[in-house]
Amino acid sequence: MKAGWERSNEWIIPDVETVSHMLQPVLKGRQITQITPLNGGLSHSNVSITTRDQEKYVLRINSKPDTSMAVETAVLKEMKGRVPVPEVLYADFSCSTFKAPLTLLSWVPGRQLSEVMDKTPGHTNRAASETGKMLARIHNVTFPSSGFLDENLMINDTITMDRHQFINFIEDMIKEGHVAKHAGHELSQDVLTFANQQAYLIDSLGQHHTLVHSDFNPLNILVEERGSQLDITAILDWEFAMSGSPLMDIGNILRYENPTNSAFLPSFISSYLDHGGVLPDKWLQKAKLLDLIALCDLLNKDKCDEVRIRDLKQLILNTMKQWEQYECIQETFVSP
Repeated sequence: MKAGWERSNEWIIPDVETVSHMLQPVLKGRQITQITPLNGGLSHSNVSITTRDQEKYVLRINSKPDTSMAVETAVLKEMKGRVPVPEVLYADFSCSTFKAPLTLLSWVPGRQLSEVMDKTPGHTNRAASETGKMLARIHNVTFPSSGFLDENLMINDTITMDRHQFINFIEDMIKEGHVAKHAGHELSQDVLTFANQQAYLIDSLGQHHTLVHSDFNPLNILVEERGSQLDITAILDWEFAMSGSPLMDIGNILRYENPTNSAFLPSFISSYLDHGGVLPDKWLQKAKLLDLIALCDLLNKDKCDEVRIRDLKQLILNTMKQWEQYECIQETFVSP
């Protein structure tokens, strides 16, 4: 699950003196004793900050001067009380005290869900159920239309997703972008053929303007185990949040699941439906088509390392090879 992938942006790790200066408005002179880079996340730089009084925080630094961190901050404030998220303690997007936009978040205990599922498979059903419940709550937030959000959570760039837009996305990344270079000619042509054959499904996505996390996967979910119990303590990394189809998140969270042998999928989908989530007909195939856009986008970079290329090619192949298997699953789990 993105293990060994190269970062999209360089690490930004400021020293103690710099961090003390940039966070003076919130730390108010409290001495920082330790700065430690945090694993996870291939875009922003995340570091833990520890003070002399053993207070812990997460400093999140955006390596690009865009609005993604401002959007994330607004989403975190909106979602507080709806789902577990870190608290935004301080934000500075002016780049006046530091070269990049930054936020200071509360420290949240827990381990990545991916680690728990890998090392404690007995907790998978509980983890899946909790994940489905949280995703249903996220998708309960709606907007007037679909598109990208600004720092006020208003739609600033509307997107209408239909079969034509779907094909345009796929063809542009393969024919004009870098996908064919990494995936190879044969796989690229297979994807184009497959996309054109199945694109009609995109015309009936159902709901298409809910809050979408857009990077909803076990790496961005923290959980805490208490004996046989497991609770989600935080959902992280909202910088790609937008208004769109909830199937985007479903495709993402199920990206690595084997459709015929998944301990996660049944409990996840059952809980999602039980807590108000809505699924259209052929929901899994539609979710996989939307995720195909994301997979191609992850490959649509001038330079990709071998591990990323290998993983993404396999995921794309799985989408096409397992297509018929999705039928049985999506017929088993349907909205009331």
